[in-house]
Amino acid sequence: MSGARVAVVDGARGFTLVEVLLALFLMGLTLMAAAPMFIHAMKETAAGADLGSVGALAVQRMELLRATDFYGLTAGGGLSTNISGYSDTSDPDFTVRWQIVDNASPATLKTVSVRVIATRTAIGRQKETTLTTVRAR
Repeated sequence: MSGARVAVVDGARGFTLVEVLLALFLMGLTLMAAAPMFIHAMKETAAGADLGSVGALAVQRMELLRATDFYGLTAGGGLSTNISGYSDTSDPDFTVRWQIVDNASPATLKTVSVRVIATRTAIGRQKETTLTTVRAR
């Protein structure tokens, strides 16, 4: 006789349907409780990315202005409004503005300021940074 034999160990049983449903309910409840943490973490990550991008753009513009010849830095611009020749809005996600001020004393110095503002707000306040340096002749 070639029949399959099934070995049954006394006391060995599987889970009941009630135990499986209870376990699934508890796992679902845990996932629903943890979901807000994941959403908050994603928003914080986006805010951090915006802040990092704002800083990188400010440094990039400042380096361009520092590489410009001293006499090529024409006084003007503003940090609060877009002024032609002193602002860059080519990237829809960021506004870059700069200002160059001729110092009266000594006349061989110029103050260069760069402000970058993120146009979106991922979480909290709008991300922005301002860098200022002094150039000498």
